[in-house]
Amino acid sequence: MRDSAFPIKTIIGLIVGLFLLFLGITYTGTGSLKPIREHILDNTEVKGMVTEEPTPVIEEVPVMQHVKTPENVRGVYVSAYSFMSDSFRTRLDTMIDNTTVNSIVVDIKDAPGTIMFDIGLDTPCVKASLSKAGVESNIKHYHEKGIYVIARIAVFRDECYVKNNLELAVQDKVGNPWRDNGGHYWLAPHEQQTREYIRDIAKAVFDRGFDEIQLDYIRYPSDGNMANLKYEYTDTIAASSTLMEKRRATIHEFVGYMRSELKDIPLSTDIFGMVLTNTDDLTIGQHLDDFVPQVDFISPMIYPSHFPKQWNGIADPNKSPYQTIYDSTAQGLARMNIAVGSSTAKQMMRPWLQDFSLYGVVYNAPEVKAQIKALADLGVQSYILWNASNRYTPGVMNK
Repeated sequence: MRDSAFPIKTIIGLIVGLFLLFLGITYTGTGSLKPIREHILDNTEVKGMVTEEPTPVIEEVPVMQHVKTPENVRGVYVSAYSFMSDSFRTRLDTMIDNTTVNSIVVDIKDAPGTIMFDIGLDTPCVKASLSKAGVESNIKHYHEKGIYVIARIAVFRDECYVKNNLELAVQDKVGNPWRDNGGHYWLAPHEQQTREYIRDIAKAVFDRGFDEIQLDYIRYPSDGNMANLKYEYTDTIAASSTLMEKRRATIHEFVGYMRSELKDIPLSTDIFGMVLTNTDDLTIGQHLDDFVPQVDFISPMIYPSHFPKQWNGIADPNKSPYQTIYDSTAQGLARMNIAVGSSTAKQMMRPWLQDFSLYGVVYNAPEVKAQIKALADLGVQSYILWNASNRYTPGVMNK
């Protein structure tokens, strides 16, 4: 006799299985009973079951606060090493507490091109000796003391980024990277990648809490085998333009690009002191008229030691700090007045002053204060002191 299509044992098994399923228990076929919800504990998927996903933990990114630009900046230069030094911070804190200093200019990318702080930028030229948290902590310290913190970026003179991107190097006439008298490499100012690199650094340091971007070395080289230098320019310039017009236009476009990219971030530029008085571009592409409409502040390096003898009828400008500062600034202001008016010109003018001794002429408090007085007599109240070793003359900016 043939077996039926549904044997009795099979039918009984189905009935038992349905009964157990109704009770919320599954039959494994080996005689064991297992609750269905245990599968959730095993992390195995049970189709048709709704599980509650864990709430993702979102790391809170702190929003860095910024200090408003002082009406009158009284600043000093601070190297990257000094910015990381606890002993220097103690010294600077004492200076801040006892003088009118309200701003510091901190090296971010100096001429070698190495960035010593973790600024949150992915580049082989960041060789961080100070962490991102450390940078932000230091800035917060100065902000709590009311100090305006300016980030100095040496733009075109660069070694690290050039060596990692040889195609961006200023070249000699046979196509090799050109080097100046000091053996330094330079980034080509017309290259879009150069522009973007400097822009990215600027945005990164602003995000870390720096209050202003200051562009230095924003020019063509000024020393070295200049006859072997292959000048390159932005391709928007007419072929019929003179060499000076091409240099000026290339630097002008670079500054314009930075202005448009950085939007409302305060922007300043360092220029040679004689750019205030010369009507040419000094063969470096710097012309006062090109900078004034595009930046918030102009910082000419009007160190008396850097003017040639007999400049403007002054026998030795290095020995005449008051007259050298007065004459150069007055001529610069007269030119700026045409573009922006007298009041704005005085507000934009923020010169670098000499607080160091050079060529056998010693600068102490009287020489430094004479430069400050020259500016004040012209209605200019902002300035920054330069000393490469960050040792500033006592008694100059006392409260």
